[in-house]
Order: sequence, then C-alpha cells, then structure tokens
Amino acid sequence: MGKSDNQSIQQATIMSLFSPFIDEIVNRVSERVLSVTAKKEPKFYTRKETADLLHVTLPTLARLTKDGLIVSKRVGSRILYEADAIDEAVKKQVIFKYRRA
Repeated sequence: MGKSDNQSIQQATIMSLFSPFIDEIVNRVSERVLSVTAKKEPKFYTRKETADLLHVTLPTLARLTKDGLIVSKRVGSRILYEADAIDEAVKKQVIFKYRRA
C-alpha cells in the first residue's frame, strides 16, 4: 500500500467517526432556523377550529370571548384566534366550565 492509500483509509476512518456528530449539528442548526422562520408568521384558528380544540360549542366560545377569557381578532367579517394562545390553553388543560343562565 502506498501513501495515498493510507491517507484515503485515514480520511474514511475520520469521516466515519465524526459523521454522527456532523449530522447532529446539522439537525440542530436546521431546527433552529426552521423554528425562527416559522415564528415570523403568526397562525390563527377560525371559530370552528378553536371550539373544536377547546371542546366547547360556538355559543360557549362566544361567551368566553365576550368575558375576556379568550382574545380574538376581527379580520374583516371573520373572527380569528391566535394559535399560540389557544395551543397554550390546550397544553395547560384549561377547563372552561359551563354557566347556566
């Protein structure tokens, strides 16, 4: 074997040793880049989507919005809810109790 064969074997050995580390670094960097770009565009849920996520009816959702427990945004004739706030309420398992009139 010549010097070039030994160098090729050494390079292949080094690459096989460092390949998992390089892959992990690439994965972490790409996750951070994707999370930063994804947060720039806020996501909104419709009334129906929000009611389904919270397991409430549309009238109950309207009451929760009126009482200020959930914040909504009006865009034209549509009422939208910020996905971050709704997702956080779902994660915390907030229970919205029914109120009898």
